[in-house]
Amino acid sequence: MDIVPRGEEDGRVFTLEQANRSLVLLQRIVGEVVREYGELLELEERIESAEQADQPYQLEQARQKLVTTVDNLQTCLEELDQIGVELRDFARGIVEFPCRHEDRLISLSWLYGEEEVSHWHERHAGFACRQPIELLQYHAEALPAEVHS
Repeated sequence: MDIVPRGEEDGRVFTLEQANRSLVLLQRIVGEVVREYGELLELEERIESAEQADQPYQLEQARQKLVTTVDNLQTCLEELDQIGVELRDFARGIVEFPCRHEDRLISLSWLYGEEEVSHWHERHAGFACRQPIELLQYHAEALPAEVHS
């Protein structure tokens, strides 16, 4: 499952307000990703166990469920792509919003379950480097809704 970074290629960026408004939809989609990804990991274990125990019926059931789970995950990823966000962690539900601040591209960072987007980090830094929005001296009115290339 490749996750194609957005923001640099197509110019889509978010303001903090736009990112926070999208959370109602993202809670649903990312919640489904986290659940389906957990199911995927469990199914992989069941498949391995059924193969080792030579249980063809259980193996076939698990494989069929795996196909459905992967299809559901793909649908969720397509929805996230249409919104313009980047899913960085399937298990925890880490989402990044491309954002322009002071003529550079940064990422607004949200973790599934958080009430609002309240952190950011440099574009190529990771979740561990995220900092509170207040440290960015963020000015939402200065950030465009979209930048067209």
